[in-house]
Amino acid sequence: MDSPAPASGSADPAPARSGFDVSRRHLLMGVGMLAVAGVAYARTPKRRFPQISDEKFEALFPRSFGDWRLLPASELIMPPESELANKLYEHILTRSYINSQGTVVMFLAAYSSLQIDDVQLHRPEVCYRVAGFSIDSNVEHALKIDDKVQIPARIVVAKRALRNETILYWTRVGRNFPQGWSGQRWTMMTSNLEGYYPDGILVRASVINTGGNDIETLTQFYRALAQGSSAETQRLLYNT
Repeated sequence: MDSPAPASGSADPAPARSGFDVSRRHLLMGVGMLAVAGVAYARTPKRRFPQISDEKFEALFPRSFGDWRLLPASELIMPPESELANKLYEHILTRSYINSQGTVVMFLAAYSSLQIDDVQLHRPEVCYRVAGFSIDSNVEHALKIDDKVQIPARIVVAKRALRNETILYWTRVGRNFPQGWSGQRWTMMTSNLEGYYPDGILVRASVINTGGNDIETLTQFYRALAQGSSAETQRLLYNT
């Protein structure tokens, strides 16, 4: 039996889409994704500061300057040993210096040419607590190097058994000197928005049980270091 004829006036089935229409849709989607990828790549921060060799980094810091000369041994409290700690810095230089009065200053400079979210400068408070010290004081301090350079620094007093240690330190991240974790992260974020990864350095000097004016001793040490250092070292330390 024959099938009934379609009713008069009914609509014809919609024609199938051509292969050209499907390809055009895919092409437009692909162009859009490429544009998004291009914008993302353009906004990805780039490395600004090249890595420094171990030999060059050590040579940046004089072995004697002013009234200070290098001692062969050091009693510095170091960052805790771990995989993370090893990632934090490309270079850690530790030295002890002595002056003509017999005062010993322990010095540390820890540098990384690339500061990113999971690789940030450690602050001494963390290292000293891990080493069993109590932190009796931790305050902001304006460290005047000379008439042109004044650094936002911190003074930390750490104690353990018979050892009282006064630490005067600062961190430089890119062009800024953050005095805390929040300032450090803010500096990293603004640098990333400007299109680059900042470098970072922790500079720390300390004295043990001197019974004198520790802050003045450390200030004079830093001033002598600045006067005895090259322009390249001063840029690394003070961004001058």
